[in-house]
This record gives sequence, structure tokens and C-alpha cells, in this order.
Amino acid sequence: MTANAVLRVDELCIHVDGQPVVSDLCFHVAAGERVCLLGPSGSGKSLTAGAILGLSPRSVQVDGSVCINGVEVADIRATRRPMQSRSGMVFQDTHSALNPLVSVGAQLREPFMRFHGLSRKSAMEAAMAMLRGMNIERADEVMQRSPAELSGGQRQRICMALALACKPALIVADEPTTALDVLTQQEVLKLLRECTGTHDTPALLFISHDIGAACRLCERAVIIDDGRLVESNTLTHIIANPQHHFSRQLVRALRESAPGMPPYAADFDAREGLLCTA
Repeated sequence: MTANAVLRVDELCIHVDGQPVVSDLCFHVAAGERVCLLGPSGSGKSLTAGAILGLSPRSVQVDGSVCINGVEVADIRATRRPMQSRSGMVFQDTHSALNPLVSVGAQLREPFMRFHGLSRKSAMEAAMAMLRGMNIERADEVMQRSPAELSGGQRQRICMALALACKPALIVADEPTTALDVLTQQEVLKLLRECTGTHDTPALLFISHDIGAACRLCERAVIIDDGRLVESNTLTHIIANPQHHFSRQLVRALRESAPGMPPYAADFDAREGLLCTA
């Protein structure tokens, strides 16, 4: 594993009510990198996200190592983790991620006050600027609204803003586009790409079952099936030469959705090529 890994997962095992769901999972995400964790429904992706974030239910037993920014956190709940080892979170269910009784502005100003040390007024100004950076129109009006008054795409972009405002080294995005329409999916993926994966922005672990979305965003993929690692490589390599049967299913579905896609890695950049053919 690379020495500058923001996230290291080593021999991660997850049991639910005593039954193994994830076994001996190992992978890493380096600083300035965007990595996708792909797998079918029920493969253990979201349970892995919960273990990484420290949000596993009490019925879930987590063993092995989860190391964020050099700090071992596998057995530490999210709220008790040291500041340098906390991660930003972007989930599929925006209703659960946002407090329905508190305005967007009140929710978004808190991390600017807590993590940036800003005054209330300065935090509100920073929150407004963050919303504008998320391409949210009439940000001043949105700041006054409750999450229930907004569209799914607006709520997801607000969740992204909340995650970024906490100044994390890593953002974990678990199926963030699944509940959105196609155009909004593209907007959210574009924003995630712009806001992560550089020396000045957080690294990204993007969790999905959609290799097309992954290709728009990530350079490298970790593929799991039935709770086990089955393939790990660059997306270009996986698309050109998938090794596992689930990987082959993913690539087959991708080619059916983008029939003009070149068949060989030498002719195809997974990220840019799919953007051109989609």
C-alpha cells in the first residue's frame, strides 16, 4: 500500500448478528485520489462504508483495521474519533442526512463555526459562498428553507457542502446519485469531481453499483462480491480486461449503454472516454 494513504482498510471483517458479511477486505485510498468501491446489492458495500465512518449499528461487529490519516479508528464511533481522522459523509438518503426541523443555513453554518473558528456572521457568509459553489441558485433563499422544501438534487448538493465544510481528508459517498434523475446525477458527479481528488481537496471513496458513474468520477476501482475483494485495478484496465464474473457483467452493461466505446484500454480513457460517449 502507498505510504501517503488517507484511508487504509486491512483485513476488515464484518459480522451481522454473528453472520459474516464482509471478509478480509483490504484496500487503500491515497491523498489526492478518487477510488470507487463497486459491488452488487448485498455485497457489503454500505456496511463497509459504515465501518469506515464509524456508523455501524450496534448489531454489527467490526474486526480488522480501518486507518484514517494514520489513526486506527475501526473500534471508535464517529463522534469519538480524533478530529484528524474524521471523514465527510454523502449518502443516498438525503432526508435522513439533514435535520428536517432546522433551516439549511443553520445546519451549514455549524461546521464553519466549529471547524473553521468563524463567527456566526462569517459562518453564514461562508455557508452562502459554499452553496453558490455547489451551483445552487438563489442561495440566500435556500438558506432560509427547511430540507423538506427542496428538491432531491438540492438536498444532495447541500449534503456535499456539509461534508466539505468539515474540512475532512476523506469523503465517503455511498450511492449519492441513485435516487436522482439522470441530469441531476451528472451535475452531482461533476461537483464531486471538482471538489475532491487534488492536493487541496479531500480524497474520495465513491461507493456504487454503477460502473458508468464510477467512470465519470474515479481513476481506480475496488470490486467486491459476496463480501470479498474480487478485483482491484484502474478502471481503464478493468474495462479492457475484466477478470471476475461480476466485473464482466459491469463492463458488459457499460458497453451496452455506450456502444461506441472502444474495446481496448489503449484506445480508451475510462473517465474521459465515457464522458464523450455517454
